[in-house]
Amino acid sequence: MNVLKAVYLEKFSRFVTWPESCMMNDINKPFIISIIGKTELAENLIFVYSQQQINNKRVIIKEIKDFKEIEGCHILFIAESEKKNLQKILSITSALPILTVGETKGFSEKGILINFFEENKKLRFEINETAVLKSPLKMSYYLLNTARIIDPIAEE
Repeated sequence: MNVLKAVYLEKFSRFVTWPESCMMNDINKPFIISIIGKTELAENLIFVYSQQQINNKRVIIKEIKDFKEIEGCHILFIAESEKKNLQKILSITSALPILTVGETKGFSEKGILINFFEENKKLRFEINETAVLKSPLKMSYYLLNTARIIDPIAEE
């Protein structure tokens, strides 16, 4: 499933629009996928994107050790091991043009933009539409239409 998740990240990028300030049209600037927390997905991302591009940009995979490193990435994958830090991470990313992605039950309700889940042995994803509307990112109707929509951001 991790290889499939890695491939999905590229698919998501096709249906998300980043603000011009992200210089998505500048092919000399890399597309950065960052990972925070412990997950086997990092190896799969490195494997999948060693020869691939996203939006005509070379891809850099970064493992984040400090919250200060979050800024500057295009996609941030938040591992389950960061459950206790999720609100802090989202407080950093909520106003930034960062596509937050996870794979942990309940992450969508907390405000992550896209969250993977399994249903009938198939990989699916859900989108928190309220969080998307508050984000500087724009998601296409197609992406929203293929996801399970989670509306409210749960308060703790």
